[in-house]
Amino acid sequence: MTKNWGLDISYKYWVFLCALILNGALISAQENDIRLRSNIGVSYAPIKPLSISASYRLDIDHNMSMFDRSNFTLEMDYSALKWLKLNLEYRFMTSYDKDAHRWAWGWTAKKSTLNKKHQYQWKSAFNVTSNYLNIDYWRVNEPSWVWRNKLKYEYRISKKMDFSVFTENFLRMGKGNTYFYRMRYGTNLDYELKKRHTFAIGYYYQHEWNRKKPENGHTFEIEYHYEIKKKKKPTAS
Repeated sequence: MTKNWGLDISYKYWVFLCALILNGALISAQENDIRLRSNIGVSYAPIKPLSISASYRLDIDHNMSMFDRSNFTLEMDYSALKWLKLNLEYRFMTSYDKDAHRWAWGWTAKKSTLNKKHQYQWKSAFNVTSNYLNIDYWRVNEPSWVWRNKLKYEYRISKKMDFSVFTENFLRMGKGNTYFYRMRYGTNLDYELKKRHTFAIGYYYQHEWNRKKPENGHTFEIEYHYEIKKKKKPTAS
C-alpha cells in the first residue's frame, strides 16, 4: 500500500502554521485585542444562477470577554459568468449603544487550475454605512463609503476540506478625502461535515492607520453553514 506523503506533509504544515499564529496572538495580546466572530448561516438557490442567503454573526471583543455587536445579514449572489459572480448585501448591526445599516455591492472573480486543487479569487465590494435610514440625516451626516478588495488563494486538501490564505485592504472614500486605513491578513479551513453542511474556522490579523483610535488585533472565526436543498419537480407519469 502506498502512502500519500504529500497529504501527510500538508497536514503537518498547516497544523504547525495554525499553532504558530495562535502563539503569536497570545504573545501580543497585551498590545492587540483578541476577538471572536461566531457565524451561522443558511442559503437557498431558487434557480441555478441565483443564490440567496441569511446569516447571524456574534462579535465578542476585549480578549474574547465582552459583547461588541450582533450582525444580521441578507445576501444575494448571481453567477453572471462561469468565473464571475455578482454580489448584493444588506447588513443590520446592533450593539448596546448604537445601530447601523450597511449596503454592499460588488463582484467575485475566480480562476481554478486544471486539476481544480488550486483556486485564485478576487472579491471587490463597495460598502456604504449609516446609523439611520433617513435622507435628512444623510444630508447632515454623510454615510461612510468604503471600497474593499480581497485577494484569496485556496487549496483543496481533499474532497471535504479546503485551506485558504487571503489579504484584504480597505479604502475610505469621501469628498476630497480618499485614503487607505485598514489591512487584513488571514487564513481559513473549511470542512464539509456532510452534504450541504459546512463548518469553518479562521483567523486574521487586522492593522489600521489614519484613524484616531486604530483597531488593531487578532480575530478568530467559527462558522456553520447549511444549504437548503431545492425539491425536485415530480416527473409526469
